[in-house]
Amino acid sequence: MTGPRPSLHVPGAQLPAGEDERAGGRLLAFALLLMLVLHGTQLISGSFTRTYDALIHVYFGAHYAKSFFDPWESGWYTGFSLTSYPPLSHYLIALLSFPLGLMGAFAATQILALTGLTVGLYRFGKVFVTARAAGYGAVLLILSSAIAETVQVFGQLPTTLSLGLLLNAIPFAVRWVRTGQKTYLVRAAMWTAATTAAHHVTTLFGSVFFIAPVLLAVVLEGASRPRPGEGTRGWWRVWRRVYRVLPRVYRGGLYGASAIMALVLVVLPYWLWSRADPITQVPIPHGSRANFLQRRDFGFMFWLVPWATLLPLYWDAVRRGLSAYRGLPRWPIMASILLLSLLGTGGTTPIPKKLLRGAFDILTLDRFTFWACMLILPLAGLTIESWRHGAWRVFVQARFGARVHHLLGLLLVTLALAVSVGISALTYYRKFQPERIDVAPIVNFLESGGRDRYRYMVLGFGDQMAWLSANTRATTPDGNYHSARKLPELTATPVERLEGAKYTGVPGLGSLRQFMTTPAKYNLRFMLSNDAFYDPALHMLGWVRLGTLPGGIMVWERPGIPEVQPRLPRRELPVWQRLMWGLLPSSAPVLALLSLLLPVGAGRAGRSRWPWVRLLAEDSLEPPPQQGAWWHSWVRRLPLRSWRTARLRSKRRPLALRLVNSGLLFAALLAGGVGAYLKLRPQQTPQQAVLGYWDDLDFKRFGAAYRWIEPQDGLTEERWRLDLSVVGGLRTGYAKLDSLRVLGVSYSGPPGAAGTVATVRSRLTWFTALGDLTEEISQDLRRTPVGWRLLVSPTLTVRPPLRFQPVPGLQRTAPAADEPVPLRVLNRRLVAFRSGPGAPEQVAVVGEVQNVGRQGASLTLSASVSDAAGEELGRNDATETFLPWLNPGERTPFLITFDGPGMTVDVRDVVRFDVRAAGVATSRNLDRDLNLWRRGDLVRVENTGAAEATLTNVIGALEDGAGTAWVERAYLMEAVPPMQSRETALPLALPAGYRVLGGAAAPGRVRGARLYAHAFHREEP
Repeated sequence: MTGPRPSLHVPGAQLPAGEDERAGGRLLAFALLLMLVLHGTQLISGSFTRTYDALIHVYFGAHYAKSFFDPWESGWYTGFSLTSYPPLSHYLIALLSFPLGLMGAFAATQILALTGLTVGLYRFGKVFVTARAAGYGAVLLILSSAIAETVQVFGQLPTTLSLGLLLNAIPFAVRWVRTGQKTYLVRAAMWTAATTAAHHVTTLFGSVFFIAPVLLAVVLEGASRPRPGEGTRGWWRVWRRVYRVLPRVYRGGLYGASAIMALVLVVLPYWLWSRADPITQVPIPHGSRANFLQRRDFGFMFWLVPWATLLPLYWDAVRRGLSAYRGLPRWPIMASILLLSLLGTGGTTPIPKKLLRGAFDILTLDRFTFWACMLILPLAGLTIESWRHGAWRVFVQARFGARVHHLLGLLLVTLALAVSVGISALTYYRKFQPERIDVAPIVNFLESGGRDRYRYMVLGFGDQMAWLSANTRATTPDGNYHSARKLPELTATPVERLEGAKYTGVPGLGSLRQFMTTPAKYNLRFMLSNDAFYDPALHMLGWVRLGTLPGGIMVWERPGIPEVQPRLPRRELPVWQRLMWGLLPSSAPVLALLSLLLPVGAGRAGRSRWPWVRLLAEDSLEPPPQQGAWWHSWVRRLPLRSWRTARLRSKRRPLALRLVNSGLLFAALLAGGVGAYLKLRPQQTPQQAVLGYWDDLDFKRFGAAYRWIEPQDGLTEERWRLDLSVVGGLRTGYAKLDSLRVLGVSYSGPPGAAGTVATVRSRLTWFTALGDLTEEISQDLRRTPVGWRLLVSPTLTVRPPLRFQPVPGLQRTAPAADEPVPLRVLNRRLVAFRSGPGAPEQVAVVGEVQNVGRQGASLTLSASVSDAAGEELGRNDATETFLPWLNPGERTPFLITFDGPGMTVDVRDVVRFDVRAAGVATSRNLDRDLNLWRRGDLVRVENTGAAEATLTNVIGALEDGAGTAWVERAYLMEAVPPMQSRETALPLALPAGYRVLGGAAAPGRVRGARLYAHAFHREEP
């Protein structure tokens, strides 16, 4: 007979205190080394320049490097105060920028912040887990997808810096509450003050989700420790629990008061700023507040990605929060983790909005997910400790064998490392920012020739606009810190920044068009465009294309703009506030480090003769052996508990059973991987092929788009691109595909048979800087061995030779800068109208203006309306319903409405109106190469010039006995090649509810119409 099977026993599952500390220290050192390898190398290489927020903090740091005690920054938003953001991280960037430069300073500061966060998490974890588990938690921190996303995708420096300081403060607070040693109180207060200097939100919410649960656990720990002199009978049964915790509650209250004082005093100018100049910005949508079940892309970015490496450990880590650690209950920390996890789900459930109330629309809720990931790490470290040394190891090796256990551990580590590295490199293969822009030529352009006396605006720069602002003294009305802006055109719309207006839809373009239309109001003369999407709108609104800077940045200018005033109004802070802002936040981390040098008392002092001192003194004894047995007996009955972590002995299963279990395990893993691949692999259908083609085309992946094509009639990729660029007009390079809806699919045979032809009818909606464009198209596809492919043939005929022979034009010399040209307003009137049946009544100014000078003119036409008291109700400039450039003697109609952001003009209040026409000499955009014919509602446009008319604006003016009565316009969305013509619909009729309010005497009925046109050229003719 064989003897009983040996049991597995793992030595070293529970270490003595000294060995546990040494093991934790070794793991902490490994975590710091891993941090330098994984994140430090990327930061040094400049990976943060592709993140969302990093360059904003570089810009703030650049300000403090130039003027440390002056928080007023004039580079953005016509000026704002930097007291609106806690400055510690920016102070560090400014300080380190002298030896390292701004970019190197940010990388060094972020590495310093990650070092503090790693050490802080280790020290924080040791409060409620073993030192070895806390060390594993520190390693998990570096491997976690949450920190990879926060640092390498979001670029959030104040978040990591402040949380590291807070986590280092909490152990000092715990020791103060436990021992009553005043040195620990000083250290805790100083490190909390440094946290506030880095980010006040971390102190504010960290008090709720980090400090409060830990101190509550420490206070409850005191309830199990008897004190000398307490009784066991009568009223002592009720009073003794209060008597035990009273000293810890008192000391916790003292620390809480010091934390509140630090929160208020360290950044007092911020609180005074927020009270005197409150934020008026309407809520800006953020993906972290969305319903993740409806917007899975946001759920992926703001929930799945940060939790990716911790989700497999989540259940076991939370389960361990039900137990206690050396008498310290962990359930308050577990409850905080669960609450943070819930708040991080955004709008998926109504609970976060009910809990946060008004703060829901202000905060970015991904911070709660990040905090939950940080708070769970020490408990996850317990799971890893159990896997390597405890019950998990025993459980797996007994059922699968040691080799399978090691392979699974290696697989999990490899997956975690791959996920972390993949997320860190996310900005490489999924572009969140445009390609790196060399700002040196732009700075040279802005700061030469007196151009810095005007404001500029960038388009398509992403967060690199902050890097440009950090390097130039020129100013912009835009910016990337929406909490500080005060312009009504910006605060009244949910747009984060104007440079990326196309990503915010109609509200974003509405705000941007206001700046494009009325640039003189903001002293805005130059547009620096890194995105051709905005080019047609700039041209149609009267901006002149100057040329391209090195690096491909297109420069647009609006002549006739007044200079910025030499001394702009600014909000001056009292000297004491400026000194406080410069000294307190910068000295807080210094004092925190110096507090580590303070000596700790020798122990408990003798008993005082004062009764209240004895009542609040720390004199608790060790708890009895069976303390808390009722809690553990209740936990053992929970269905979530599968086995006790302390169970370190288990019978080894027979070899055959272990092999069967291993086979089943790997079969399940393989089946899961194959199932996920089949689930995620796109199905080859005609609809998917059409969607893939237009998606690649929309993102300018022309090579990938051409692979969806089966060429016909000798079509080559070069010929296809030529056809696409010429015929596409506005949608090629100047539009984004907003939606594609398949209307119907018909087949010539069985859908699965090779050679079957399918016809797909689709409705495409294009989002452009000039409005939405909707078109319905029909495309044929054929089933091939590689899937469905589009049948495409050449569409263009051979061009006549005249296309390559430029038509002679007028030879003009460049005029002097901003030389005025006289204009005459021939007629004008104030009218009321409705945009449609049942629509509210609006007002507009209609008229006609003529160039009566001897030079070509660039026009600026503006109108204002006022009430009976002379108070101005609204002011706006003409947009697309006029010719922005006029030859001598030429005239143009115009229509000016008052429907921009922040404009609310009631027809009943309008009594007066005024029109202002200003012209500046120009030699650009004065060629007239378009011929127009009208038949009914159709207008034919013929291009007699030598260059393609990429986008044509056709303007029709209705005229009556008093002049111009109304103006309509239509865009010809298809390009017009030289010596060819195209048609567009332009219905001409007075709008609903049309009536004249003033300015025209006896207008009479409409007598006729006139047509005008001007074109945007992809390239200068």
